[in-house]
Amino acid sequence: MCIMKLNKRVVIAIVGLLAPLVQCHHHGCPPFHGGNVVINAYQLYPENMDWDPKLCQAYISILYNASIGVYNPYTNSLTSLSFPGQSFSSQFHIAGVAWDKYTSLISVIVTQGSAFRTLGRNVRGDNWLNRYDPIGRKFLWSANLTTVSRNRYGGFNDLVHDKDGNIWICGSFPGTLLRVDRSGRKIVEWYVPEVINTTIFGFTGIALAGKTLLVVDESTGSVLKFDTRKKGNPVPLAVTPEMTVERSDAMRLPDKYEGKVLLITDHDRGVLVLRSKDGWKTAEYLGLVPSDPTLPPGALTAAVSQIGQRICMVPNWFFDSKVPAGGLAGNRSTFYLVDITGQVDELLK
Repeated sequence: MCIMKLNKRVVIAIVGLLAPLVQCHHHGCPPFHGGNVVINAYQLYPENMDWDPKLCQAYISILYNASIGVYNPYTNSLTSLSFPGQSFSSQFHIAGVAWDKYTSLISVIVTQGSAFRTLGRNVRGDNWLNRYDPIGRKFLWSANLTTVSRNRYGGFNDLVHDKDGNIWICGSFPGTLLRVDRSGRKIVEWYVPEVINTTIFGFTGIALAGKTLLVVDESTGSVLKFDTRKKGNPVPLAVTPEMTVERSDAMRLPDKYEGKVLLITDHDRGVLVLRSKDGWKTAEYLGLVPSDPTLPPGALTAAVSQIGQRICMVPNWFFDSKVPAGGLAGNRSTFYLVDITGQVDELLK
């Protein structure tokens, strides 16, 4: 297994005014009053986002520049963390980012951009899982997922943590699951289809409720369940009324709703809202929170995240022209967080 010890020198670029670190270990985060937010950050292009309720900040995947944005919602300021040898390379994208509530660390997927550009026709190359300590502000380790996948599949897209210290990663070309231990030294193929066809767009989002893994399966437009105690046995989640997921990129079980509400992004439509009253044996589809029609043209819903006690839809502009031609990212400097808390709460009534 290839474990790379990253340079513990943190490479930081500051966008806007960086406020002092807010530590909220005992009393919770200050109220975040919500409403739509404009983030002015050149080439942010957010792919995913997760909330850290201990440090009261959000972590944003900066897709094309392969770095992480640390976002302070109280000052609307952003700090950019770069990964030595990985960031600002046309080879890599940052996909999933997740805060680990059991350790207060964050995990980040650095994935091959070519897998997504070619829609699975080329999945070759190294893919990394990075571990970072936001309190100590230091990189811990980086594990090469390709030592296990061996270029047979790829497009690693999202991740989640369990209480035993494992990190679960879903892949998209085709749908796969890897389990990585707390040290990054042991990577297990948890689910790989018998026939591997990398042009099948598979799993695009992952969440964990107890011992039940939930994944979005793009190939069937459905949500699948895996029992983490029984290796590689997908079961469709029974949803009433029936619904179809189209072009999803992420999903979340926000702590605000105690793991009973699943929010699934849909690029073109917005956020799908599901609720379970039986521990995700079954679920009810409550409806859709539509994309904000007032956003600039080309916005697609990339992520959804809790911030404080608010729920935000995170749009991205994937098809902006790169600058310069053939460069890493587009020329956009203005990005948005769309507050959908009221709409989600209304569906839950």
